[in-house]
Amino acid sequence: MSMAGLFERRVRGFRVVEVAGLGLLLALVMSVYLAKAFAGRERADIANIETQIVAEQTRVRLLRAEVAHLENPRRVEQLATSYLALAPIAANRETSEEALIDVARHLAPAAPAPVAAAVPSAGLAADAPEATPDDVPPPPVAPATPPKPGAPR
Repeated sequence: MSMAGLFERRVRGFRVVEVAGLGLLLALVMSVYLAKAFAGRERADIANIETQIVAEQTRVRLLRAEVAHLENPRRVEQLATSYLALAPIAANRETSEEALIDVARHLAPAAPAPVAAAVPSAGLAADAPEATPDDVPPPPVAPATPPKPGAPR
């Protein structure tokens, strides 16, 4: 069959070239329609996400404002004085760094007898602070002995 015969051949009254052109035209129309439908769906998704972003930004600003309000020093001071009855420390309650050890000794309960330890030199022991109850290790615990076989429980 020649090329001229392709243009002249008819199927049920239509030329083959017209049927092929119509099929190609329908394929192009469908592809454009599908591309626009997908683009519209993507556009709707983008708009939805942008709306969510704006809502989250508004929520973040609101939470930051709430944190700023809750951390306001005047508000914290008012709560401390009203609910906890806290007040600034009086000047006669302040102490120096050197006197802190004496204050700790007076406030701590009576310490048990200190554990004897080998001291390498007496000069170092004179500079060391006295042991407090937290510094003394607990007494060792005796291990439990298993019962003898045949002994009553």
